[in-house]
Amino acid sequence: MHALSPSLQVEGPTERPTRTSEVLRAFAESRTSERVSVGEIVAALGDRGLGVLIAIFALPNVFPSTVPFGNVLTGIPVILFAVQLMLGVERLILPDFIARRTVSTEFLKNAAPRVARLLAWVESLLRPRFSFMTTPRGERFIGILCMALSVVSTLPIPFGHQLPALGIMLIGLGLIERDGLAMLVGVVLGAVGIVTLVLLVIGIVHGAHKYLHIHSLLHWLKRL
Repeated sequence: MHALSPSLQVEGPTERPTRTSEVLRAFAESRTSERVSVGEIVAALGDRGLGVLIAIFALPNVFPSTVPFGNVLTGIPVILFAVQLMLGVERLILPDFIARRTVSTEFLKNAAPRVARLLAWVESLLRPRFSFMTTPRGERFIGILCMALSVVSTLPIPFGHQLPALGIMLIGLGLIERDGLAMLVGVVLGAVGIVTLVLLVIGIVHGAHKYLHIHSLLHWLKRL
């Protein structure tokens, strides 16, 4: 496991905090080695790394999976990150199999501007607000909810993981920009997704029970 220390940035009291998109772009431009690890990228993002990873790994599960049990593979890392959020860890801990993965610096330099533009658009919609959601206690509570949502999003139930995953992604984006409103919307959407999934399962069980009951009744009538 790799513990990643936040990268500290000194900012004046009236300066606008450096955007995540700007940090990512500057990091890519500063690389001189042939390859760069995921651990190095996340470390460069500092205390925003947790939110970025939660949003990135939740994104594939927002869409219908074309790979059998694909939502399980992308959902498990989110569970690990949610546990860290729940425990209030000060330094993000990445599993070795994620932290040691590398990409070519050339790929990073080509991809970073596109990703940064997308992040910049997202950042324009977000701003620090609803600060009670981003306090240490609030984030631990959100971590519990996020873990529950991430477990649900890994269930191999068709169309059952999309709303919870969307909720997780909004929570991750809210963590990046300290936007408590985005996190709150994510919690509400995730809760709606869980309720919908529970009702769906109850409907399936009830339908199966009714079918078996009718089938047994028909079988009994044939024996008369």
